[in-house]
Amino acid sequence: MHARQVNAIFVTLALVFGLTLVFLPREVTSQLPPAVTRFAGPTASQPLALTGDDSFLLVVNPDNNTLTAFDVRADRNRKLIELPVQGEPNGVAVLPDGTKAYVANTVSGTVTAFRLNLRNGIVRLIRHIPVGTEPYGVALTPNGRKLYVSNARSNTVSVIDTASDTVTKTIVNVGVEPRGIAISNNGDDNDNDETVYVTQFLASANPNHTDGSDDAKLGQVTVISTATDAVVGTVALNPIADTGFNANGDALARIAPGPNFIFQTGAYPNQLNNIAILGGFAFVPSTGASPNGPVRFDVNTQSLLSAINRATNADANVTLNMHTAVQAQLSLDRTFITVPWAMAFKHTANNGYVVSAASDLVVKLAVNPMTGAAAVQSDPVDPTRVLQIATGKNPRGIVINSIDTRAYIMNYVSRDVTVIDLTGPREAVMEEMRSAALPTPGTPADTIQIGKELYNSSLGEFDPATPAGPPITRRMSQDGWGSCAACHPNGLSDGVTWIINSGPRRAIAQHATFDQTDPTRSIQRALNWSATFDEVEDFELFIRNVSGGDGLIVLTDGVTPDPIVFAFNPLANGGRNQLKVRGVGAWDALKAYVQFGIRSPISPVSKTEPQVIAGRAIFIAANCQQCHGGAQWTTSRVRFTPPPSAGIVNVNGEIIGELRKVGTFDPAAFNEVRATGAAPLGANGYNPPSLLSVLLNRDSFFHNGAARSLDEVLQNVTHRAAGTGGVDTLSNAADRAAVVRFLQSIDAASVPIP
Repeated sequence: MHARQVNAIFVTLALVFGLTLVFLPREVTSQLPPAVTRFAGPTASQPLALTGDDSFLLVVNPDNNTLTAFDVRADRNRKLIELPVQGEPNGVAVLPDGTKAYVANTVSGTVTAFRLNLRNGIVRLIRHIPVGTEPYGVALTPNGRKLYVSNARSNTVSVIDTASDTVTKTIVNVGVEPRGIAISNNGDDNDNDETVYVTQFLASANPNHTDGSDDAKLGQVTVISTATDAVVGTVALNPIADTGFNANGDALARIAPGPNFIFQTGAYPNQLNNIAILGGFAFVPSTGASPNGPVRFDVNTQSLLSAINRATNADANVTLNMHTAVQAQLSLDRTFITVPWAMAFKHTANNGYVVSAASDLVVKLAVNPMTGAAAVQSDPVDPTRVLQIATGKNPRGIVINSIDTRAYIMNYVSRDVTVIDLTGPREAVMEEMRSAALPTPGTPADTIQIGKELYNSSLGEFDPATPAGPPITRRMSQDGWGSCAACHPNGLSDGVTWIINSGPRRAIAQHATFDQTDPTRSIQRALNWSATFDEVEDFELFIRNVSGGDGLIVLTDGVTPDPIVFAFNPLANGGRNQLKVRGVGAWDALKAYVQFGIRSPISPVSKTEPQVIAGRAIFIAANCQQCHGGAQWTTSRVRFTPPPSAGIVNVNGEIIGELRKVGTFDPAAFNEVRATGAAPLGANGYNPPSLLSVLLNRDSFFHNGAARSLDEVLQNVTHRAAGTGGVDTLSNAADRAAVVRFLQSIDAASVPIP
């Protein structure tokens, strides 16, 4: 029978039985090396994975809902196939013998299992396995018998038996928003003596510490035993007392900024996306939060690497601030290691690599195997500089082959893979492999993609000011230190209460800035807790004044920052002369991303649960919709065309009509202070936040983090009676519990209350 006829029969069977069969080029079907049955070292969750024999690389494409396979044998680095999966794949793992792959589909709540037979050029869909809500990370035990899945919104870990491809257990009590997974390798074929480490993405409250202080929170890593598939402990990752960068004031001490940078700053680990094991230690990169004022680019966020002593399952207290190595380099052309998102270690040396998601680079570490202390390595070609290897846009994952000759970097925004040669005296980029298609240039999707690129970048790359000139770069922050995503990962919130120029302000998720039910996204809420901005473009002030960048609004020469930038009068910032990226205005693209590109978190709580239905009715009866009604779950609106006319904004720059006094302002609270040390805004009330953000809060609610839970939120009588003229209709604890359950159910699929 002719080969085309055989292929046609297989394709027909695939359509009939719901299989995915992919025939690869003849070259790929050549004999592979003997199957590998066990990974040589620990395993970890990543958005890309290598087969155990280093022959094939699998990469997820979250924005395309696909999985790409590459042939990387002998540096072929050739794309084989791009397979459809389900909604927003963020993690992938492959059995050590390369016969199966598993993909975590975050939006769909599933893990897709594929049968791989690359020797014969066939990939077959097995099934989509239902797990928890928003599965993110997947990691296999070294022998490949169990797959662990972190379910970020249902706060669980699913255990999948890879022989039957079924969930055998759901582990609860793993903490809030589990993300990264690393699994030890004890060197035998037994699943009953490994340890699973799972990061909790956002830090938790440090007992007896107030939000806004540099030691307000603790990073958390959950420890699970593979013998029982149960939680056996939690490791608290401690703040560091000295970041190595001084401030010129101390807001919480009520010391205004002065001329001298003499005030020591600390930071706590936050945004724990990934974890990796080397010997007796597990390492966690994180964006360190240093929220105490004054606000300044080089004291607010840091680049931390924490180490866990695996013998004691405790913080090894050797936390490294990777920014200090860049600060100390003799070359003044600095790029800081902003938003460290993922890392991987070599198998035969005490070296690791950390990817900086905002600065588009990789740095090399050397680790002391006895203490866990790490050090950022200098460039062997130029010892005056930190070794920094360029990647594509917004790197979010890294894997290293088993013989330590190649590293592969998944670049989320540019949708490609950077291949790095690890064999020379200096690591070098070999090539970029396209993983998935980018939007068609000039389309609305392309504009959103450009906005996503800028939102996640600490640098920015813009069109030349003149046709023959070089591209304009490094405008988003000073020395590549900050990015929008540094405080708003994936456009959401880092959970930090920052002491900023208006007072203590918990970072607000930006997915509810515009009415998501409006196809034009023209309905916008007032911005910030004190309603001090009326346009997304007003955050030009943050780029300049907080991140230290030159900004995106320019004079007619296309380069010089326009000095006349206001939050309000006398000008609107929207539509002004902007830097451009591929012909698109930078702020036009950033606004499009905020309007259309940020997904709301998904609730694990059923809308039909009896307590939820009861809570909704009680919520309505208490007229909570007076502040939290409408499609955005907030009544806040910009009800004028910027800039505002006289009388709309008060002397503090607040849009007065959008503020609500609901008993949440306590001028005597320790953290109620401005970054300058002065008294905060708040006496006029606050801009109602969207309840679509409630899922993101861990143990920090209200503008200043004063409430530790939703139950505490509803214990504030003035707040809960604000919709009924002060009449308390929520004095019954059972009613409040029902309202809390209803609040926990709210997401984009909830029917808004008018």
